Formats: sequence, structure tokens, C-alpha cells
Amino acid sequence: MTDQLNLRIITPERELLHLQTPWVTVPGTEGELGILPHHIPLVTTLDSGILKCERDGKELWVAVHYGYAQITQEGVIVLADMAETADDLDVARAKNAEQKARAALRTLLEEQQLEEYRMKKYESKLKRAMVRQTLLQHN
Repeated sequence: MTDQLNLRIITPERELLHLQTPWVTVPGTEGELGILPHHIPLVTTLDSGILKCERDGKELWVAVHYGYAQITQEGVIVLADMAETADDLDVARAKNAEQKARAALRTLLEEQQLEEYRMKKYESKLKRAMVRQTLLQHN
């Protein structure tokens, strides 16, 4: 029996990582999942988050974005929509993407609030019309 897991991180574009590690944590959609050698076999869905493992005695972090993880007693295979190491990323580009996403979400929230206001307005008009008709039918 080995005290190491075989970890593979695969995206549609490439195999990002293939190594032996004593442990792995993956960002599951139901929360973080810790995996040690001889883990019960399972398949889980992944959220966007940080996968952590140990390489050469140091903690290694990898950003994984959605997908699946297959866990066996021997290892973990991560099939991610996207996966990135810190070396793959540019700080300025990441911050710019955050600002654009926040601005788009603000705009959508404002539009949603306007639509909710309009819905309430027309629901109220419909209710008044129905009450008026009820009154007219009663007399």
C-alpha cells in the first residue's frame, strides 16, 4: 500500500498537472472535500475554487473552474472546464476581469430592480381592474 495519491488535472486544452501527493482537497459544489490515500471511491462535481495538494513538501494551489473529480483508492482525476496555476495568471488582467464582472452585475441588479418595480406596478393595476369588475358584477 502506498501513502501517495496519483493526481491528474485535465482540461479540454491540456493535462495541467500529473503528480504524486499525500493529500488533495478539491472545491466541491457541496463544499471542500479532503482526500487521502485509500479514500472511498466517488465522483463529485466541482465548483470554481482552489484545489490544494502537496508537492515536494510544499502546499501547491491550483485554480479549478467547474467540472468533475473522480476519486479512487489510488488517486484523483480532475476533469475541469478550466484550471490555472499562479504562473498562468496576470494580476492586472484578473483585477480588470473582476471590475468588469462587478460592473455587469451592478447593471443587471439595477435592471432587475426596475423590472421588479414594473412587475409590482402592473400586478397592482391588474388587481385593481379585477376588483372593479367584481364590484360591477355584484351590483
